[in-house]
Amino acid sequence: MTDAAAERSGPSLEEQRRFWGEWNLALRAYSDRSPLQLRQLHRVRRAATRLAASTEGNRPLRILDLGCGTGWLGASLTDLGEVRGIDLAPAAVEHAKQEFPLVHFVAGDFSDAALTGPFDLVVSSEVIAHVADQPAYVRRAADLLRPGGVFLLMSQNPYVWRRWTQLKPTAEGMLRKWPELKELRGMLAAAGFSGLRVRSLQPAGDRGVLRVLNSRIVRGGCTRVGLERPWRWTLERMLLGRDLAIEARRR
Repeated sequence: MTDAAAERSGPSLEEQRRFWGEWNLALRAYSDRSPLQLRQLHRVRRAATRLAASTEGNRPLRILDLGCGTGWLGASLTDLGEVRGIDLAPAAVEHAKQEFPLVHFVAGDFSDAALTGPFDLVVSSEVIAHVADQPAYVRRAADLLRPGGVFLLMSQNPYVWRRWTQLKPTAEGMLRKWPELKELRGMLAAAGFSGLRVRSLQPAGDRGVLRVLNSRIVRGGCTRVGLERPWRWTLERMLLGRDLAIEARRR
């Protein structure tokens, strides 16, 4: 995608680089992991471990972390194979290189960066909503995966975020276009993915029915009687978590 195309659909690439560099360094550098990040980590580790066990000879995986930011998620998989990370923001990538030297990081636009595939696993966490051409993003992930490889796509859940008072206005330099689950399914199918596993991560929201389900009475009551995990599991299976998590295999 050229700078001119980016400008027509929102902020320029340079504005996005600057925004995400500042955002990552302010909120992701050396920070404690949030409950959502821990759920993302659990989901990624589970998918990667299952994939590693199914590979011939249990060989090391080749893993690509798209929109890696400061690199913490991809770096959690180095025990399973070779990990590479790419992000649009050079400032975030420079920090990642210092903190996680076992991962090979590059700064660049994923749509045209020189990446050597094929990979066994491509991970994308909360990136696609900030990409102008989302179908092309999914197709590029498919092109870099080997047949049978796994794409783990995590994206903000529009249903929850539109019912949550924590939602903030779009900041300068941020492109935000939340894809609905139906749209994500269509993009994945068109790019040659199948066998989708869909979950959501980390219940959230405080408007409408979500105000009740996430209230102190319901959640607090479940916690007091030792049922917080079943409460969370149920809402995540109902796709009422703040992130959608889709695991898909390339045909």
